[in-house]
Amino acid sequence: MNRTTHGDLTTSGDAGAKVINDTALHVIDASMVELSSDAIVDVLKINGEAANVIADYVSTPASATGAHSLAAVGAGKITGIQLSAGTCAYAI
Repeated sequence: MNRTTHGDLTTSGDAGAKVINDTALHVIDASMVELSSDAIVDVLKINGEAANVIADYVSTPASATGAHSLAAVGAGKITGIQLSAGTCAYAI
């Protein structure tokens, strides 16, 4: 089903934000992502590395995070994210 909140969507103009609301692995370039209260993050990749580092950022990865922000440690960038539930947004 395609709806306006499904997938990767530009939400606020040319230099706004993107919303992810599906279960695909998304390649992004963000210093921080905002998570909805029901978001469950399955995969988090930093600086283009292949490793999934979600366990380094979320204490119970298989549970909803609550409305939180995730930011890469140091000068890192979040370069991949996959949700199994919920929504996240990031600045473009």
